[in-house]
Order: sequence, then structure tokens, then C-alpha cells
Amino acid sequence: MRAFFEKVKRLENTVNADRAAFLRNPRAFVWDERLTEADKQLVATLNESLGRLNERRAVAINVAGPFARSKVAWKLAVFQHGLLHRLIALMDGTSVAWNNRCALSAILSARALMETMAVISDFAQKVAGALNAEDIGALDALAQQGTFSSRDAEWLKDAPETKAVNVLTYIDHFDKRAQGFRQHYNTLSECCHPNSLGHNFMFGKLNHEDGSVRFFDERNPERNGGMVLAAVAVFPLAESLMNELDDLIARVSKLHHRIAPIGGATATAGSDMP
Repeated sequence: MRAFFEKVKRLENTVNADRAAFLRNPRAFVWDERLTEADKQLVATLNESLGRLNERRAVAINVAGPFARSKVAWKLAVFQHGLLHRLIALMDGTSVAWNNRCALSAILSARALMETMAVISDFAQKVAGALNAEDIGALDALAQQGTFSSRDAEWLKDAPETKAVNVLTYIDHFDKRAQGFRQHYNTLSECCHPNSLGHNFMFGKLNHEDGSVRFFDERNPERNGGMVLAAVAVFPLAESLMNELDDLIARVSKLHHRIAPIGGATATAGSDMP
């Protein structure tokens, strides 16, 4: 038993070394006077969740263990961790922009984070549905479409099945889970687009007495702070979604191995992975 734990420790040291070599740690979101005292706890929760999610990012998805027994499970895990890397990069980008008082850039990253959260949630729901139906074909198609999704017309000529779903579909699905999500997304979109909230009302203020317009780095820091923080408030939910996906993908591997074991042998009782 001691030899086993020593081997586990060596593997952990190798993974940590690989992580340090290949993955930069994301920057923490800093509380400042643009936020309220009551926001300090949410900021702390965000940063704690960011640290834990950063540690679970895969450096590599190898064809081993459950992924050697099921290519579909391997495909799903690759998509899962691609989304996780994107989510952490967006939280990092939001923090960097926010900490450096680049409000518009923080809003842009925060809105993209909302989109990614909605996609992850939808992905978990669809994996669960296909798994309950024991539909390996649907699980494979889900992984394929998610991994290679695109709106590029030339790409879609050869792979029409990978056409990306309109992101508003994901946003609307997530709104059923978190009411008000779509409305806040719409507000951020008005800032992200070159509409009035993204230029005149973001940077300028009219003096009604003399008709002059004065410009600022940002017109209303407190309002922008509230918008950014509300957008990233869903971020900690990614932990439970990743836990759910880990469990679902492990079950996919077991199902796939039972239905179509590697080598074509007939699955026997007790042949599922422990």
C-alpha cells in the first residue's frame, strides 16, 4: 500500500510540473471601490472557485483508463476540457481588464463567459439525456458537433453536421435555470456592440447647461462594476457542472464498453470499469 501511495505522489508531482510548464495561472479578480462592501464575499468566492477549477484543467487527455475503453468518452472529455480552458481564460481576461480599469474589455470578456457557461450547462444536460437513453450514436454526435462546431460556410460544405447552434439558444436554455440571465446578457450586449451604451453612455456625459460633452475613461464605474460582477457571478456553478460531467463521462465509458467492448468480445458480468 505504501508503494502505491508513493507512485500516486510521483504522478501528482509530474502533473504539477507539467501544469507549471504549460499552463499560466489565471489572475484573481480584485475588489475595489467600484464595488460595494457586500460584494467582497462574492469576489472571494469567485477567486476560490477559479483556483479550484484551474487545478482541475487537463494538461492532456490520454488514451488510457476509461478513455482506452471508449473513444466516445474520450471525445466528450476533450470537448469538456476545451470548454473549461476557455472558461478559465475568460475569467482571467475579465480579471485582467477589470483590475486595470478597462471596463469595456471586462464587459466583453464577461459576456463571453456567460455564453460559455450556458454551453457547458446545455452540454451536461444533453450528455445526461443521451446516456439515460443509452444512445452511443447521439453521444458521439454531441461530442463531434461540439468539438468542431462552426459557422464558417466553407467548413460547413464538408461538415454540415457541425453547424454551430446560435448562442442565444443556449442563453435562453440557461435563463430557465437562472431567471434574468437573458436580460442581463442583453444589457451587456448593448455595451459590447457599438450602440449607445457602448460608446456615448460608456464614455461621454452631456452638460445640459452649455451643451458640451465631456469624455471619461468610463462614465459610471460603479454601474459597470455591478454589470461585470453580475455576469461572472455564475462562474462557481462550473464546479458542479464539471463534477457532473466527470461522472457522466465515466458512465459513458462503462456503457460503451458494455455495448461494444474493445476487440469486439462479448461483454460479461462484472466487465464494467470499477
